[in-house]
Amino acid sequence: MDKSGVAALVEILCNGRPTLQCVAAAVVCHMTENVAVCEELMRHSAVPVLIQLLSSQQPELHSRCAVILADLASHSGQYQTHIADLGGVAPVVQLLNSELQDVLLNVMRCVRALCVGCPTNQTAVALSGGIPQLVEFLTVNSEVMQEEACLALAELARDHRENQELICGAGAVSPLVQVLRTRKMSAQIKVASAIEAIAHQNPAIQELFLKKSAAKYLLRVSKVFHQQAREQGATALWALAGHTLKQQKHMAKLMGYHFILNMLLSTSDKMQYVGCQAVIALSRDSCTHQKGFCKENGVPPLVRLLRGSRTTERTLLGVISALRSLCIGVAHTNNAKSQKVIYEEKAIPTLLELLQGHESLQVKVQVAQTLACILLGNQELQKSFWEHEDFSYDVIVELLRSQDRNIRLEAGHALALFAYKNPTQQTTIVKKGGVPVQAYEDYLNSDDETEKAKAAFQIVVLAKVITDSDKVTLTARGITVLVALLQSEKPTTVVITAQFLASLAHTRAGVPDALVAMGAIGYLTAHLHSGIEEVHFVKIMKYCILKKLRK
Repeated sequence: MDKSGVAALVEILCNGRPTLQCVAAAVVCHMTENVAVCEELMRHSAVPVLIQLLSSQQPELHSRCAVILADLASHSGQYQTHIADLGGVAPVVQLLNSELQDVLLNVMRCVRALCVGCPTNQTAVALSGGIPQLVEFLTVNSEVMQEEACLALAELARDHRENQELICGAGAVSPLVQVLRTRKMSAQIKVASAIEAIAHQNPAIQELFLKKSAAKYLLRVSKVFHQQAREQGATALWALAGHTLKQQKHMAKLMGYHFILNMLLSTSDKMQYVGCQAVIALSRDSCTHQKGFCKENGVPPLVRLLRGSRTTERTLLGVISALRSLCIGVAHTNNAKSQKVIYEEKAIPTLLELLQGHESLQVKVQVAQTLACILLGNQELQKSFWEHEDFSYDVIVELLRSQDRNIRLEAGHALALFAYKNPTQQTTIVKKGGVPVQAYEDYLNSDDETEKAKAAFQIVVLAKVITDSDKVTLTARGITVLVALLQSEKPTTVVITAQFLASLAHTRAGVPDALVAMGAIGYLTAHLHSGIEEVHFVKIMKYCILKKLRK
């Protein structure tokens, strides 16, 4: 480089003499892991030369130029874009037609490098016809080819919905599961990575993999001794769990208590995170699994992660949510046994420390909600807590003034959980100044239906706490909003609304009658067989009907 060596090599690549070009490309190949060399290549306009050489008649040049382009793309997103802007994607993809394995391997690596974190290049590869060829390589009799194809497909699919669909449309599901069934660990890791990327946030594709028993084989990968395999298997497994409670519960049950505990006890952040998500799914609205997890001594590992100085914020939030989900069931019914276990494991002091001192507002507001759920409906624990713990609503009131819209709404939910069916705490909150009704206006008029539902629930629960409006008006307004939301076409809105209505139905006299009078039963009945999670609808209908029949 000091002697302008890179410039000389680029000049040789341009001279049209294949033998010298091959030698120069070989030299450059051994240098491009060095960032400074890549910068020199860019400065001397090497990219258009390399792209042109991809169309030469020399397979050796094809292979080496693919390596150089892959290294350039790996070093910088700017270089990725530059290669694409100069028309480099299509010639690279065209080389997937080569009959030489060495060329194919380097080309697949180049495709992968071009696609990492670059949606434009992901689309360009697909438009150039690269997906069917990569899928075809999954079936060849070469483990190394299969592995490289998996890695390339993973980057093509990552966070790219259209490519996910195209990959599955090209028939990738069956061969991927077939490769997963092999006993070679390196192949299992790579195919698990591909499955995770292809199935991420895509329910239809998740279903295709589940039908092929991919979860069973991923679970097997997750239980091997090799750390990377365990991590990749677990994260791919949870990608197949999707975002519906039913599917997540199915996956958590497949994992089982002991494997979930092993993940929580792992030193791997990825394993810990998946373990927390499995606990949340398994225990949510299920008294049986709440008790079962506590019986298997599952709370201590969660509390250990809560206290751990190395626990990442993402996993910490998972731990906090897991502890919360262990405490309450359908319609905010409390589980006194799991609440007691969590209390006895001394999670409360750690949660209070996080509430007071953690820098993340999201952590603080989630901690506040979890504290409320540990105490919810449990007079014995409440008595002990208020007598012995140093807690004040001041922190939550401060969160209500946050600039972050979501934090304010979640802080209001924390207050609602403390106040839920608890007149004493409602009075305490009032003494702190209460909550102005204006704080809810933006949410109640929001186009975001989830925000609207949460705000409506809060103004009913906090009707005695909210200032500048009376209890009757607030209750009527909140219920009116929630019943209207039952008519939403969004399943997520209907589910969360039904959850809130189920909880409100047994808060105080008059609420069930109001729900019946406003036609909630009819709307709920219409949803009962719609495929949406049914437990919340059944709960509220049962309560409202029984209440009506007593008249």
